[in-house]
Amino acid sequence: MSMIRPRLDYPLFVAICALIALGSMSVWSASGYSVPIIERHLARACMAIFALLALSTVPAKKFKDSAPHLFGLAVILLVGVIVAGDTTNGAKRWLALGPIRFQPSELVKVAVPMMVAWLIVKDPGRPNFQKIMLCALVTAVPAALIVIQPDLDGSIFTVMYALFVLFLAGMSWKIIGSVLITVASSVPLMWFFFMEEYQKKRVTQFLNPESDPLGAGYQIIQSLIAIGSGGFKGKGFMHATQGQLGFIPESHTDFIFSTFAEEWGFLGSSVIVLLYLFIAGRSLWLAANAPAPFSRLVSGALAMSFFLYAFINLGMVSGLLPVMGSPLPFISYGGTAMITQGACFGIIMALCCGKQPTQATWSHRTFSKAPN
Repeated sequence: MSMIRPRLDYPLFVAICALIALGSMSVWSASGYSVPIIERHLARACMAIFALLALSTVPAKKFKDSAPHLFGLAVILLVGVIVAGDTTNGAKRWLALGPIRFQPSELVKVAVPMMVAWLIVKDPGRPNFQKIMLCALVTAVPAALIVIQPDLDGSIFTVMYALFVLFLAGMSWKIIGSVLITVASSVPLMWFFFMEEYQKKRVTQFLNPESDPLGAGYQIIQSLIAIGSGGFKGKGFMHATQGQLGFIPESHTDFIFSTFAEEWGFLGSSVIVLLYLFIAGRSLWLAANAPAPFSRLVSGALAMSFFLYAFINLGMVSGLLPVMGSPLPFISYGGTAMITQGACFGIIMALCCGKQPTQATWSHRTFSKAPN
């Protein structure tokens, strides 16, 4: 019996490993050389790479066939969070199964794009109004369950996953414009009726962080100081005073880029940005040349989601976007998020790196015209 080999795109795999290596160095430095933290980080990094390699061996048809079951599992786990989840800092977002503690909302990153793509390819062609409404109803279930946790950011991301698939499937620009207008008009309602006080503070500190320099604006001010003090070449590895001396809260998690920029400066920061652009671009290229519509839609949506997370985190720590609970992919210290990202790229490679791909059709952004 021949051994099943991973189907890898080696340039993409090497770029991901490079990000993980740079992230591990930054976690070690930003955590103040904490051995327990770096040990846990490296263990999760190994699990992320293992998830990538393992899932890259799965035939593409199995992903398509399992999409409804994976979506159902994600919904069940989200309900389990509401019933018996662990509460941390006022938010009930984690499930504990024996020694394993994880966030079921991370599974939604994979389940929602796969489920929406599954619904679309059942009836090939550009999504009509009925199909879009069906996808919206399906997406609303996990989005609503995530809002209850409460996790407004996660709920918005859930909707974005579905929109990425619909966009790549050729959803009309009129509908896209209508969605954007609806979202913009709902902002006042979200502010007064849905956003928690800490979420409002994130917006006000983004608009004017100096208004509360020792409170809500402290984190972003210190982050900007760290990034600016790095200069062109940086202060050198393990010489980030802002990060190591505790001026930046969460310096090894959501705000790890501040420490990296302080140590490696503009040159090192440019390498990180170029790696993210390469990974996102390479993944979209693979998606464009995938052999089946389901593969193209899912891979394209996962690639866009990856870029969205990186863009939001980099914009957040540099003061261009409000602070959100979004880790920097493959760089930040974390557990479930890093493993999920590894799994996402394993799925991309499984869907796109199998047989010799056929030429994909990009007209009208439609990925669903080729035979399934």
